[in-house]
Amino acid sequence: MRIFSTLLVLVCSWSMTAASVDAREWSSLDGQFKIDADVIAFNDSTVVLKRKSGKLVAVELAELSQQDRDYVASKETRDAFRKSADQMQTWTSVDGMMIRGRVLAYGKKDLEVQRKKGNVLINGQPFSRIDPLHQKLVLKIISHLEGAKIQEESQLTAWAKKTLAAKPKTYPLEGVLMQLESGDEISVPFFLFDKTDLAVLQPGWEHWRSQTEDEAARERESLMVQTSAMQYQLEKQQNYQIERMKLDMLAAATGLTSIWEVMLEPRQGVYGRRTSVIVTARNSDIATHMVTARYPGYAVIGVRRANR
Repeated sequence: MRIFSTLLVLVCSWSMTAASVDAREWSSLDGQFKIDADVIAFNDSTVVLKRKSGKLVAVELAELSQQDRDYVASKETRDAFRKSADQMQTWTSVDGMMIRGRVLAYGKKDLEVQRKKGNVLINGQPFSRIDPLHQKLVLKIISHLEGAKIQEESQLTAWAKKTLAAKPKTYPLEGVLMQLESGDEISVPFFLFDKTDLAVLQPGWEHWRSQTEDEAARERESLMVQTSAMQYQLEKQQNYQIERMKLDMLAAATGLTSIWEVMLEPRQGVYGRRTSVIVTARNSDIATHMVTARYPGYAVIGVRRANR
């Protein structure tokens, strides 16, 4: 049980460290306002900070000190944000379907459905040629708005033949603009998300929609929803990893598996240092295989059981 307790402490410490790696003090232009926070996201006019409480705060760059603005403008900060912003995310529809894509902004976008020469076109593109996930989302949107059960292309074709006249039918969609793994950008309406995801994505929508004359305010709200989505997905991933490690440690404690420490050193021509990796596996051979698959540039120099 001692190794179980020790690793649990390490897991919790890792979680807290991951959330505060960029923590620093931020100051207003006149120096009267100071806040300890992480930089989470930014654009040309606004920076989003995460306080220790977890609350997100949007601050105008022009209101920050020159030192803070230089920090945001640095290559390291911009590269770190770009890496986080480019990560694919997993969202859940109200009927349980997994949606892989990343939230870009709030938006309104029309979905145009047309029948031409026997083919169904979605925003001018043949339905059969768009990405499979994009297809599923389109079918769910049309089914919801038409109150019909349209689950596959043949049903869509039959519905279009019966329903659509010579002119296309247009559905105004309100929700988040999302980029799918295929690169397709689609407006995903709020009614498609389950309640948990909706609670993350919808709070700033009404303010975004009301700011028809203030583009800067709209950009700020879009940045906030993009940031909230990134943070929500990161926390989900961390929680999943923690729970997975708890299960691994429980399996080790009950004798179903063992905890192994695999020692590594970089191969010739590979830059790096000696290191060790902790994994759970049924035996040392499996542990070695797991680690070498993750670290192809390293050679195993030792394996030992870490739990007794």
